[in-house]
Amino acid sequence: MALNVRERTHGRARVLARAISVGIVLGASTALAQPPATTCDAAGIGRAMLEADGPPVSILSVETGTAGSVSYCLVKVLVPEAINIWVGLPMNGAWNGRWQSVGGGVYAGSVAAPNQALAAGYAAATTDTGHTGGQSGNPFAAALDGSFGMLEPGKPNTQLQIDFAYRSLHLMAVIGKQLVEAFYGQGPTYSYWNGCSTGGRQGLRMAQDYPGDYDGILAGAPAIHWDRFQAAMLWHPIVQQRDNGGPIGGGAPNVLVAKERLATTTAVAACDALDGVTDGVLADPRECAYRASEDRTITTAQCAPADATCLTAGEASAIDKMWQGPVACSRRDAPGTCDVPDVASRNLDSRSRKRLWYGSPRGTDLTPLGGAMPFPVAIEQTRYWVYFDPAWDWGGLDYSNYLSFFKDTVAQVGPLMATDNPNLAPFRDAGGKLVLWHGWSDQLIIATGTIDYYERVARELGGYERTQEFARLFMAPGVMHCAGGNGPQPQGLFEAVVDWVEQGRAPDRILASKAIDGGTQTRPLCPYPAQARWTGEGSSDAAANFTCEASDR
Repeated sequence: MALNVRERTHGRARVLARAISVGIVLGASTALAQPPATTCDAAGIGRAMLEADGPPVSILSVETGTAGSVSYCLVKVLVPEAINIWVGLPMNGAWNGRWQSVGGGVYAGSVAAPNQALAAGYAAATTDTGHTGGQSGNPFAAALDGSFGMLEPGKPNTQLQIDFAYRSLHLMAVIGKQLVEAFYGQGPTYSYWNGCSTGGRQGLRMAQDYPGDYDGILAGAPAIHWDRFQAAMLWHPIVQQRDNGGPIGGGAPNVLVAKERLATTTAVAACDALDGVTDGVLADPRECAYRASEDRTITTAQCAPADATCLTAGEASAIDKMWQGPVACSRRDAPGTCDVPDVASRNLDSRSRKRLWYGSPRGTDLTPLGGAMPFPVAIEQTRYWVYFDPAWDWGGLDYSNYLSFFKDTVAQVGPLMATDNPNLAPFRDAGGKLVLWHGWSDQLIIATGTIDYYERVARELGGYERTQEFARLFMAPGVMHCAGGNGPQPQGLFEAVVDWVEQGRAPDRILASKAIDGGTQTRPLCPYPAQARWTGEGSSDAAANFTCEASDR
C-alpha cells in the first residue's frame, strides 16, 4: 500500500471537508466507530509501504498493547540512519480521529509507547530522535547523553545532529499520518504536538519549520535558545569557584542545599507582598531586587562555610550572581558584575557591557544548577557539540574567558539547535494555534528565556494583540520544571489547545490549583503580559477573586 507524500500531510480545509463527508462530529472525547481497514499484524499494517524523505523506511515489528482501557496496535518503524518511531493506533472503536506527537526530554535517546495519548484515544507517536543514549559512559540517564553529536574527536556527527534537531520530529508526523491512513482508511481530522522541556522546543521547531504538520501545539518549559541556556548553566559553578573559592558550604551537599534554600526563602519573604498576596510565591520574580550580599541578617563576617544557618560573603556574592545571570563587563568593572540591560543581547561582538543570558529567578531552587558539580547537560554540549573534545574541562572557565566560551557555543550550536526563529507567520497563516507555558520557578531552563522569545515573536508579528490571535504564553508562579513546586499547578493545558483549534475558543485563563490545608487553592494564569491580581475581596485562595491585569513592567 503506497501512500503519496503530498496526500499524507492534510490541508486543514480538505480534512474538514472529508470529516463532514463521512459524518464525523468530534467532541472533546468522542471516539470513532471506525473499524480498521487492515489488521494489527505483520500481514496487515506491517505491509504498509511508507515514504519518508528519501531513504527506505522499515517496519521492524507490529504488536498489541493496552493503555488504560484502550487496546492499541503498536507499529515500530526505523528511518535511516537510526531514527526509531513508535506509532500507536487505538483499536476497537477507541480512536478519537485525532493525531498526537509526543515530545521527548533532554537528548531523548530512547523510545516508548505513547501510552498517555493512547489512553485518551489519540493515534500517537514518540521517537528516540535518531540515536541511543548511554554511549559515553555517562552515569546519568540515557537522556543526558549528548555524545552522539560528535563523530570523532574534532569532528561533528552532522547527520545525527540534524536528526535530533528537527528531522526525526517532522518524520513522526509524516510516518504517523501514513500509518493512520493505512490502518483506518482515513487520515486524522486534527493533528497536535504535546511536549515539555525538550518536547517544548521540538514543538516550536515544528511550528517554525513545518507549519503544516500540526493544527495545535502545546510547548511547555521549551528548551529554546538551546545554545545559550546551556552555556548559561555553567555560570552557576563558575561564580562559586571564582567568588567563593569552590562550592557553597564547602561542597557538603546538605550544607550547600541549606544555604541556598536560606537565600531563596529570605528573598521570597522580602518580596512576597509585591504582588498583593503574601503566600510564599512571587507572581513575577523580575520585580524582586533582593540581594543576599546586602542582607546582614543572613550574611555575616562570622559565618563559616560549614554553618548552614548563614552565608559567608563569598557565598552571598555567588548567589547574587546566580540571580543576576551571565554578563560581559568591561575591565573597569568588578569581576562578573556590572549594570546591564534587562534583555539579553543578540549582538555578542559589541564591546559594550551586555547581558549574555538570564539568571535563576528569585524563588527558584538553586541547587540543580548551583550544586557542587555542573549540571551534566552543559558539559555534554560543550564536549560533544562545541569543541568536540571528550576531555574538555569546565574548570578553566573564568570571568575573563567566559564571553569567548559563550560566543563559541552560540556560533557552533545555535544555527542548528537554537530554535528561536520569531517568525511564526507561516504557522499562523496555516491556521495553527500555539500555547506556550513556563513555570517561574523552573530550576533547569530559565523561564525568562521563554518570555524573551515570546516578546520577539510579538515584535515580529505586530504586537501582543495580534500575536495572541494564534499564540499565547502563560507564566506559572512557583511552578518548577514542567511540574512541581509550591505554586498552583496548571490544569487542562493540552485540552485548552484542542478547544482553541476545534471550537475557536482562545484560552483567556488557564486554571492552576494545589491542595492546601482545608481544601484547594486555585489561581488563574493569564495570557502574557497580563498578570493575575487579587481584587482584595473574598478569599485569595479562589481564582474567581482574581483578575487578569496588564503588567506594570
